[in-house]
Amino acid sequence: MNTEKILPVYSNVSLSESIKVVQAAYNAGLRRFEYTNRHDNSLEIFKAIRKLCDESMSDLLLGAGTIMNVEEAKVFLDSGADFLVSPLISQSLIDFTKEHGTVWVPGCGTGAEIGMAYNAGISLVKLFPISTLGGPTFIKLMKGPFAKMRFQTSGGVKGEAQEVKALIDAGAEIVGLGNAFFDPSLTQEEMTQKLTTLIQNI
Repeated sequence: MNTEKILPVYSNVSLSESIKVVQAAYNAGLRRFEYTNRHDNSLEIFKAIRKLCDESMSDLLLGAGTIMNVEEAKVFLDSGADFLVSPLISQSLIDFTKEHGTVWVPGCGTGAEIGMAYNAGISLVKLFPISTLGGPTFIKLMKGPFAKMRFQTSGGVKGEAQEVKALIDAGAEIVGLGNAFFDPSLTQEEMTQKLTTLIQNI
């Protein structure tokens, strides 16, 4: 999960827009993508993207995000999710993902929540929402007591190179880029170039 510094985190009610972003990220060289469960048709779109990946992007790891409970985890795993990401941490999801050997990144916003993940044997957590938690300063503070924990950041990241680099320099191993980064007015080629330029500058 930590072989790439950038993780696209995206959701849209439009299948065509969703596919455009997935393909743009893939063409920029990224091989992990998180599609979030934010809309009534998110599962339907996720299944369509899963089918596309199996047909033409077989080396892309497709994860399901905004997983709130065990029921949603089961549904998206059954639909082909390679990994799961949540905006929260819960004992029920800890137990379920351990039992099924699922790669799961829980969302944490306090030292207590990070400690809960650590004591459950989880080595990668999502600091969410990083923009209101304190950005690089929060990461540095948490790296003190949790030196062995790996951090993914998400929430409010605009995707400017200086901003992303600051998060990485502070100790984030993965920076999630959400919908704010993927301007719908851009073409697929322009999105690919935007991502490529960012990757080159961090």
